[in-house]
Amino acid sequence: MPELLWIRNDLRIADNPALTMALQGTDRSVIGLFVCTPGAWKQDDWGSPRVTFLLESLREYQSSLRKLNIPLLVRIVDSHADAARVVQDVASLHSCSSVHAGLEFGLHEQARDQEVATRLADVGIAFHLHHDQMVIPPENVLTKTGTSFKVFTPFRNAWNKQFIGSGLPPVVEHTPADPLDIASDPVPSELDGFPAWAGMSRWNPGHHAALRQLNRFLSNPIGSYHVDRNRPDIDGSSSLSPWLAVGAISPISCLRPLVQEHGPDPQHWPAGPGTWQSELVWREFYRYVMHHNPRVSMRMPMQEWTEQLQWRKDDDGFAAWCEGRTGIDIVDAGMHQLLETGWMHNRMRMITAMFLTKNLLIDWRHGERFFARHLVDYDFPSNNGGWQWAASTGTDAAPYFRIFNPERQAVLFDPDHEYRQRWNPGFSPMTTPPIVNLVETRRRAIEAFKQARTVTS
Repeated sequence: MPELLWIRNDLRIADNPALTMALQGTDRSVIGLFVCTPGAWKQDDWGSPRVTFLLESLREYQSSLRKLNIPLLVRIVDSHADAARVVQDVASLHSCSSVHAGLEFGLHEQARDQEVATRLADVGIAFHLHHDQMVIPPENVLTKTGTSFKVFTPFRNAWNKQFIGSGLPPVVEHTPADPLDIASDPVPSELDGFPAWAGMSRWNPGHHAALRQLNRFLSNPIGSYHVDRNRPDIDGSSSLSPWLAVGAISPISCLRPLVQEHGPDPQHWPAGPGTWQSELVWREFYRYVMHHNPRVSMRMPMQEWTEQLQWRKDDDGFAAWCEGRTGIDIVDAGMHQLLETGWMHNRMRMITAMFLTKNLLIDWRHGERFFARHLVDYDFPSNNGGWQWAASTGTDAAPYFRIFNPERQAVLFDPDHEYRQRWNPGFSPMTTPPIVNLVETRRRAIEAFKQARTVTS
């Protein structure tokens, strides 16, 4: 009786507990299954960049699975409910003893997994979920009173204690499974509603590409990461987010070489590696917040009083922001980079998001959805967390009265105009006036937040 490996956002061999446990089954044979749900992905605002990178990474993963004698079955259905039925059907058809999968945090995904568990239990098949998106499970990091953290810094401190105390799991060398007489399915290059993304030529999918990217970063840029990470004109970040988003590399794989070189305590690491580790913990924090606060999955603000905010309806302003026509050169450069490459430097994500939510006073959810549809590294917890941070509606968010001045940000982080000239080459302050006055709109945003707080106080 083979084990069924239900593959989700964990397209890798290394540091994959679901795969490891499936290979330890008594029958020594494993079947891989990936279920495409384009209807659900469309409902969740995925775009072609995310889906194309996922499918191409899945194709690379299929080659790695083949070396382990694991055939990959691919099924295309519309919804999460259909996916639950498919998992049961495949597991029953091949008389699988159990199903292994990586745990996911969204409400829709949790409901799907609950239905799968019920269906499998009805036919006597065990269902095992494994933590593979986080280094430390969210239920393991709690306050002294047993509640969840709401602010990043104390969360990071508690997380680091767990990290130092538990260490990283050992590297597992996988022995190929016993071969099965089951043919793998072809991985589609596109799906209905998600045409193949033309920008894919900029990105190399799969685990091996992720390792090359990690090694490039660790060989040099990480040393000055604490200084360069805010400079969009410098190639100073890891740019690993697309591979992390689809699970082509795990956060454990990212941290292991740092532990090996600098020791188990991140507080004693050099500034560059220590700062990057903190950014990986931010990724953990946004998943942690999502796990402990169902509001996040429903795209509701963490700060409930901000539900009283009177966001502006400004279709022209939103279109100008989406198309990089705001007349603020640093904002427009960021949007052009996103539209052309499917990726945007993190400092630019903060600048463009704060401009939309504060200077235009447009609901953050519009920007969140736009990013979701255009980002190759779209990841709901991180995208939602970043937008709620910029909009001052989330946990550990920027105080509403601290509003970036994008022109000042440009001076600080693109002092030689290199980033703006690259991504906004046609800009001219003589012919491209800003669509809003930064001073006046800053004042308007602060007043709107004050009024919202007055309503709820």
